[in-house]
Amino acid sequence: MTVLVEDDRVVLVPPPGASAVLSAQQTRSLGLVLDQAAGRALDGAAG
Repeated sequence: MTVLVEDDRVVLVPPPGASAVLSAQQTRSLGLVLDQAAGRALDGAAG
């Protein structure tokens, strides 16, 4: 998977045909990580 941070956006690009099955805890963890990435993207855009 490729993670791109551009301006104030975080883009996840999985390989073609890829899928994921996440538990509730994994979904919460992913949400936290994406929030952190978005915050860093905003910090980078401001600085």
